[in-house]
Amino acid sequence: MPGSARVEISDFFSDFTSSDVTINSSQDLNGKAVFELFYSGELVESQEVPIAMKSNESVSKVIAWQKKPQHDYYTAKVSIYEGGALLSSISYQISYGTVSLPGFHIVDFSPTNSGVQLLIRPFNPSAADIKIELLENNDIVYTKIKEDVSLTANTEITFTWPFLLTDNKKYMSRVKIFTHRLYAPPLINTYISDFTATQDVEILPDDVQVDEYGASVTIRGESQVPFDGYVAVTARNRLTNETNAYYAQMEEILVTGKEDTAGIVWKGLSSGVYDVEILAVNKENVTIDKYQTVLRIPESSATAIPTPAKKSPGFESFLLIVMLFAAAKRI
Repeated sequence: MPGSARVEISDFFSDFTSSDVTINSSQDLNGKAVFELFYSGELVESQEVPIAMKSNESVSKVIAWQKKPQHDYYTAKVSIYEGGALLSSISYQISYGTVSLPGFHIVDFSPTNSGVQLLIRPFNPSAADIKIELLENNDIVYTKIKEDVSLTANTEITFTWPFLLTDNKKYMSRVKIFTHRLYAPPLINTYISDFTATQDVEILPDDVQVDEYGASVTIRGESQVPFDGYVAVTARNRLTNETNAYYAQMEEILVTGKEDTAGIVWKGLSSGVYDVEILAVNKENVTIDKYQTVLRIPESSATAIPTPAKKSPGFESFLLIVMLFAAAKRI
């Protein structure tokens, strides 16, 4: 069967930041996509991405170009191979400079453990469709689209990833903005940013309670990487330097926005002034957040100096009268 009948490139895009291709195949395919960037017929950059797909599936692959543009016009090309056989290829003309400049400035594009924050500042009013993607190993694992966004004033888009992330895994996020034009296809610009997913929690300062009886600590999740850990509290006596340690397991597994409170009762703390350190620690014994405060434990009533009991004012006189009366009876 001819390659063109078996594999179809249904969509291909590139600018100087990134490139993506969507492939349809009527049969199982184990091959690769080769992304290439040319200037005046000379190869500037090449990247290979493996492809493994079942029959009648549609697969998209994304790459980020590593080279910075030096000229105004380039040609991007993607080719699909299986073994050494070329199955399909397509080219895309891209331009750099004033030809492709958008009417806005990206002030902030910050993907994190918890979600994305995007801030756009327009200098020419326009409308646009905004697509935000999360990428893992050249694959699009999540897409959020906002259509017909009015870019007439500073525009902020924020949201939380609606799924869990893998600890210590590298992710890439891409925003693809389609600026509407009256008599022409949309102007497309992409922006990318990388991050590594890690556990993250915050000890809420306003919800920390420490007194002579113990400590209450509230922790809030700040990441879509689950935190399953415990609270470690140390109290160091400033005078004697004696240190006591206490631990409490968090009952809840924390993700973004979820809170849990742990309580600790002091044991073996005498009166005095203590430096208290509170740690949020994960199962790998890595400290994620910490909080420090100071505590004074007053003298206990049990150690107070006892006051002598007062005697009844007439007791000694009464005892003397009884003794004299007993002696008179013996005479």
